[in-house]
Amino acid sequence: MTKKILKGVFCLAAVLCLCFGLLNPIIASAGTMEDYQAAQEKLDQINKEIAALKTQKEKQEAEKKNAQTQIDLVKKQIEILTGDISRTNDDLLAKQEELEQKKEDIQQTDELFKERLKAMYIMRSGGSLSTVLAVDSFSEFLTAADTLQRISVADTELLQLLEEQKKAIEEEEARIQDRLNNLVEKQGEMESKQAELASLMKTLDSSLSETEARQQAASETQKEVYQEYLRAKEAVEAEFGEGSTGDFVGGEWIWPVPTNGHISSPFGWRTLYGVPDNHIGIDIATGSGPYIFNQPIVASNSGTVKTAIHSNKGYGNYLIIDHGGNNFTLYGHCNSLAVGVGDYVTQGQTIAYVGSTGNSTGPHLHFEIRLNGTPVDPAPLVASTRP
Repeated sequence: MTKKILKGVFCLAAVLCLCFGLLNPIIASAGTMEDYQAAQEKLDQINKEIAALKTQKEKQEAEKKNAQTQIDLVKKQIEILTGDISRTNDDLLAKQEELEQKKEDIQQTDELFKERLKAMYIMRSGGSLSTVLAVDSFSEFLTAADTLQRISVADTELLQLLEEQKKAIEEEEARIQDRLNNLVEKQGEMESKQAELASLMKTLDSSLSETEARQQAASETQKEVYQEYLRAKEAVEAEFGEGSTGDFVGGEWIWPVPTNGHISSPFGWRTLYGVPDNHIGIDIATGSGPYIFNQPIVASNSGTVKTAIHSNKGYGNYLIIDHGGNNFTLYGHCNSLAVGVGDYVTQGQTIAYVGSTGNSTGPHLHFEIRLNGTPVDPAPLVASTRP
């Protein structure tokens, strides 16, 4: 009885050891991948912040450019107004001089007119005898009287003409003065606007400098976070070289999404959020298919499910299948998983469904093949079965 119990205990211990031995790589794998996902999410956040700051800076630069355009326009308008004011001042001075001359002409004409009136009065008050004594004949007498009368009429008309000209000059002077006042008022408005724009420009310069400083700080943070991301990525890469069971199952690899063959992002270097990123798989987008979500994902080759993670970070919901001989496949951003850790799957078996979980901008499958632990371009390996 005691031997049976001891035997049972040893068996249970062996089973537990075996289970823990199998679980440890899986737990480590999940933890390492979560670290990688967290670093990737952190990098995504800082890259988005940098992109937002870039957009903000472009907007501020556009506002500054617009303000400078307005300043240049107002400056030009002030220059034009200054020229108009100068010319209007000249016109006003000319009119004032003309008016003074006209007043002088009127005064001189008025004085002559008064002298002639005085002469006429003396002639009339002197009587016919003085007029007769002053001329040689009756004909000259008549001519002299008529001449005096004509001079009187002409002087009166001249005075009236001069008064009319004076009035016209005064009216023109008033118009010029009004125009000058309007120009000076507009110049004042333009100078006020120029001062406002200068103040705005100062504010925009300050905001732009602040944004540039934030950009610089974000850029420094980006470098640090990117190094953190690379270290986490290297840890994931190293982990793929561990824990492979048995020999390679052999055979050819097949296309993992039978319903869609569109590669939206190929294998190799690319720019991700403004940072160089080595894309170690291919993205198979499903936006052009008959339906975009839940298209079946099949195992590219037979093997054992090493990792099955449900997450909203990084690869989102993803699977890693161990095909033996240190060869693996990874299926990321799945909408849902159809298998779990430890399940043995056969080539072509549905293992998950296409989604857009984790760090994804649209429904697609991120698919990787790693031969002897090293990522390789899956496209040539699965090309013959690509739909």
